[in-house]
Amino acid sequence: MRVLLLMLLACSCSIMMGGGAPPSAKGKQYKIQFAESGWNLLKKDERSDYVFENADGRILLSNSFCGEFQEQALDYLAEKTFKAVGDFHSEKGEWTTLHNREAYRLEGKGKVDGVPVGLRILNTRRNNCYFDFVAITPEKNLATDPALFDRFLSSVEFQ
Repeated sequence: MRVLLLMLLACSCSIMMGGGAPPSAKGKQYKIQFAESGWNLLKKDERSDYVFENADGRILLSNSFCGEFQEQALDYLAEKTFKAVGDFHSEKGEWTTLHNREAYRLEGKGKVDGVPVGLRILNTRRNNCYFDFVAITPEKNLATDPALFDRFLSSVEFQ
């Protein structure tokens, strides 16, 4: 299921871009120092900047696209990211901030390959780059750690 979820999100980004991938901000404009017990950083995933996986099927990931997505509203981009998720139902959408920048947070549930999942995204812009941070949680694990996504976001360091 992990591979399918990553492909789904990679495809949604490709659909939004409509071509080759723009430059990433990874290592140049931001890094993630997420070091929670039980989470592993996948080193060789070319579809996302950072992918952290837990043995129970939960995934945290981030993407950055420099020079792209500067004109579209953050709420529109968040909704478009989850458009390919089957039966997606938004449960919460709100404007917020991340490191003093405007951000949009969207939470909901849907199905990927018939598997019910909870989805969260927080997106923002900084220095002509678009960033999205995503949590994918199999429904059976939704109550595992409700504050985990916030701790993941706290581990983001913009340079």
